[in-house]
This record gives sequence, structure tokens and C-alpha cells, in this order.
Amino acid sequence: MNLFYLSEEPLKAVRNRRPLISKHMTQWIGMTRHALTGCLVLICLSSFATAQTTADSAKEAQRLTRVAQVAQQQGRNEDAIKAYETIALVAKNSPQIAAAALLSAGNIYLTLGKFEQAANAFRRSITLDANSAEAQNNLGEALGELKQYPRALEAFQQAVALDNGFVKARYNMGVTYDRLGQLKYAEFVYRILIRDHPDFALAYDSMAVTLSKSGRAREAIPFHEKAISLNPNDPSFYYNFAVSCLMLGDLKKAQEQQQRLRQLDPAMADHLATVITKRQK
Repeated sequence: MNLFYLSEEPLKAVRNRRPLISKHMTQWIGMTRHALTGCLVLICLSSFATAQTTADSAKEAQRLTRVAQVAQQQGRNEDAIKAYETIALVAKNSPQIAAAALLSAGNIYLTLGKFEQAANAFRRSITLDANSAEAQNNLGEALGELKQYPRALEAFQQAVALDNGFVKARYNMGVTYDRLGQLKYAEFVYRILIRDHPDFALAYDSMAVTLSKSGRAREAIPFHEKAISLNPNDPSFYYNFAVSCLMLGDLKKAQEQQQRLRQLDPAMADHLATVITKRQK
């Protein structure tokens, strides 16, 4: 068996080169350490600056929120909207804050009857906070006012998917099915709503209206009566009850509702009186 050894000369050469390699390595390690230290300093400074900016943005958002709320209380709705929209820009690094501000702006647009602007504000809010059931519901309300019922229904369904206990969104689903002429679906929604929330007066009234529209006015009467028993101060309940009575040919009962309605809303009672008169002819 042949064994191969390194000769002495090559070994000397290797030994002689070791200090040179070690020196280069030492210099490289030192440079690397300085570079890494510099990077860490920059990262820390950047993180500190980001944290400081976020804190400043949050403070400014709080200040502008107070400005918006005061403006809204004073009836300066346009100023309130500007403040909320400014918050969305200032707090762009805080999606939850920006989303809440846009939701508030959309709500004001909704009360002003500016439904297209309201829908846009709600969409922007949802982009920042996709889990907001309230923004989805309010988007549906704005789209409903724009008579974009299929899209409104999608928004209400999404709101319910996010929060199954959101009664308003579930009710709005029923209303939208009714507007789409899908009375069976509306009836289904109201029945489930009544089952889950037996004290929700609007569900009974809407159920009664849906039954009447379906040609089942007699079935509607107990639901009208239940709605009024739960909330005797809602004028629309008496008006709707009277219409169902007229559909059954019960003029006396309709006039009774009109008299009760006059105590709550004289203008609505006058309109109902006109409907009753036309029915008599």
C-alpha cells in the first residue's frame, strides 16, 4: 500500500500563508461588523421614526375627530366630512382609524341624501377594514337608495356573514328582497328574524306587508296587530294596517286606523284618508 505524504516544502508554504489569510479574514470580519452595526442603527432609527410618526398621526386623528364631531353637532356637515376625510389621509398607516373615519363620512353623506358619495366612502372604508359589518350594511343602504338592489343585497348578505346577530342588516335583506319582487325570500327572512328576535316590531310589520302584497291580507292582520302592540308610536304601522284592511274590504277597520294615526302624524293620516276615499269610489 502506498501512502502519500505532503513534502515539507509545501507544508512550509501553507504555514507561511496562514497569517496572510487570517489578517484578511480579520479585516473582513471587522468591516462586516461595522456594516451590520450601521444597519442595526438605521433599522432602530427607522423603527423609532415610524413609531413616532404613527403616534403623531394617532394624536392628529383624535384632534380631527373632535373637530368633526363638533362640526356635526353644529350642523356643519360639510366641515365634518372634510375632517373625517383628512383623518383617512393622516392615518393612512393606521387602517382601522382611517376606515372608521371614512365610515363616519359615509354616514353623513347618507343622512344628506348624497348616496353615491356615501357608497364611495363605505367602499373605501371596507377596503381598509374588510371585517366591518357596519360598513357593509351601510353600503347596502346607500346602494338601495340608488335602486341598485342586487348589489345592495350582496352587501347586506356580506354584513350578515360577518355578524349573524346584526339585526338591521338581516332586516334590510328582507326589505331588499321585497323591492326585487322576491316576496317568498322576504317572507323567509322576516319569519327567521321574528323567531330569533320576537320583540323586533319592524319584522312583524314588514312580514304583514309582504303577506298582503302576496294576496294574503287576512294572514297579515295578526302581524300588524303584533307590530303595533310592540311599538304603538310608529305611524307607519297604522298606515300599513289600514291598507291591509282595505284589501280585505274592511272599510270600518281602515278608518279606525286612520283616526289613531291622526294623533301621531296628521299629514300621513290625511294621505291615508285620500287612499280610503279612492277605495270607496
